[in-house]
Order: sequence, then structure tokens, then C-alpha cells
Amino acid sequence: MASSLATGACRARLDGTRLHINEFTLQGAGDKGTGGTLTAQGEAGWIDGRPQVQLTAKLERLRASIRTDRQLTVSGEVQASLKGEQTELNGKLVVDQARIILPDEGTPQLGDDVVVRTTSGAAAGQKAPAQTSGATTDKDSRPVKLAVQLDLGRDFRIQGKGIDTRVRGTLALTGESLRAPRLVGTINTAGGQYRAYGQRLDVEQGVLRFTGPIDNPALDILAIRPNLTQRVGVQITGTALLPRVRLYAQPELPDAEKLSWLVVGRASAAGGAEAALLQQAALALLGSKSGGMSGGLAASLGLDELSYRGASSSTDGSTTQGAVTLGKRFSELLRGL
Repeated sequence: MASSLATGACRARLDGTRLHINEFTLQGAGDKGTGGTLTAQGEAGWIDGRPQVQLTAKLERLRASIRTDRQLTVSGEVQASLKGEQTELNGKLVVDQARIILPDEGTPQLGDDVVVRTTSGAAAGQKAPAQTSGATTDKDSRPVKLAVQLDLGRDFRIQGKGIDTRVRGTLALTGESLRAPRLVGTINTAGGQYRAYGQRLDVEQGVLRFTGPIDNPALDILAIRPNLTQRVGVQITGTALLPRVRLYAQPELPDAEKLSWLVVGRASAAGGAEAALLQQAALALLGSKSGGMSGGLAASLGLDELSYRGASSSTDGSTTQGAVTLGKRFSELLRGL
């Protein structure tokens, strides 16, 4: 995370081999104290030739990250101690506000077989040689006993990869080192939308279960297209690194019918021919980074729905004219009035 700590002050007293920290304060980045504060008290010293540190820190709306895609403000209390080689960190934190923007694509990286050389001939960007098993210079491998409870609060928002929602819940950060911490707990979505197949779907239920790895929770998310007589949408399961998306309908329908309701908002009227066209349209939408032409065009026009229904002929010889459907939801806008 980008550093967000600014000015600070320290008031301490030396008593023999002990240093008593009466006041230690850091200001978070922000104008006129809007970045929050971190205050700490404790003592440090040498006992029997070994370092010992005991600190208690209090966070008050501290901006822990100021990156444009990672904004995080936290409050709470943390205790840290060092006794010889053993470091412990425990406490309880509450997220006052968070905005996490997920990138649509991962950061491109060079392959292991690619070496970039500078004009001087030196290799740049090469990986450092692996350290031997006896090396202890990596600070992340030092033993650190973690036991921190993290409450996500009421304003933790996640945006990106088609989803825009808030999440709530409590997680436990544990581990024996900073290299491989574990995150355990369950969080739930609170409202929000998910864009798929060129449509904006309402997230009705969403559960993320953390069982250890920080970046790979198990997913169980259901998003429904609103304002239809047929209940239809998408269901996301699997994990964050390997999600599985499938069509959903209640009562159950064939996939072609689910796709028709989801894309054009009605049942398929032309049998297999229309279903084939819908499948091609769905593949085009899924393959597009912007959610398909209709999704991108609707977004640029400020619309939530933009669809076209072509002309068709019935068995009695009558002809139904084509129609363009434009849709805009006002409920979310009017809710705050």
C-alpha cells in the first residue's frame, strides 16, 4: 500500500536501559487533520542482552492507504510486542471507509525467459537469485505471530470486473510470519449491481468465504435482472482466481430460454434460430472487455438497458414490427432524495 503517514511527534524518557515512550503520534495524509491519527505508548529496552518492546497503538480514522484504487480508513487498537526473536501483533480494527477498484486485467509481466538489457549491457529487471536455506536476510520470513480481528464496517465498497457492491462482515488475520498470513471468516454483499450480458443485474445475495489465502476466497453470488416477470440472472461460484459463471432461472428453464430472458427480456419466440443468434450475441458480450456493444453504448448514453427486437412473422401471416427498447432505472437515484 502507498504510504499515508505524514508529520508526527515523539516524547520519550530514558531510564537506564529502558526507553519509556510517553507519546508517539503520526498524522495521516490529508488537509487540516482529515487523514486521522495514530498514537502509541509503551516501552523498549534490553533485558539479559535481548531486546524487549511493548507498544499499544490507537488508530482514529487513519488513512492506511491513499492509492487511487485502494483507499482505506481504519480505527481501532493494536498491541505489538517483541521478546527476543518472537514478535506478536494482535488487536481489533474497524474499517471506517474503503474503496477498492479491481483492475479489469492483471498487470502484464515479462516471461521468465525474457531479459532486458540497458545500453551499458547490464541486465535489468532480472530476478534475484534464490537465497540459500540458511539465509535470514528476508525480513518477511521472520516469525511474527498475528492475531488481528478486522471488522469491514458499513462502507466497504468494491468496484470492478463488472461488480459494484458493498461488503460487510468480520475477518480474522492470523499467521506465524508476514510472508504467508491467513485470512479466515465470511463476508456478505449489501446490495449492488453486477453487469453481465450487456445488462445491469441486482446482486440479491453474495457470500465470500475466506479459508486461508488472502487473495482467493470462495464465491457464492446471485445476481438477478430486475423488472421481469421471469426470475432470471447469473450465479457465480468457484473461487476468486477460478470463478464459474452460469445462467440462473427460477423456475428452471432451458439455457436457451434463460439466455433469451436475460439478453432481450422475454421468452424466445423463434425457436432454435433465435436461440442460436442469442448464443452468438452472448459469446460476443462475454468476449468483450466493455461488456459488449450494447453495454458500452448504453453506458455512454446513461442508460441501464438498450436492446433491439427484430421483425417477425407469425403462422397466420401477420407481421410484428421491430422495436428498440431503452431503459433507465430511477429508484436508486430517488432513494437518496
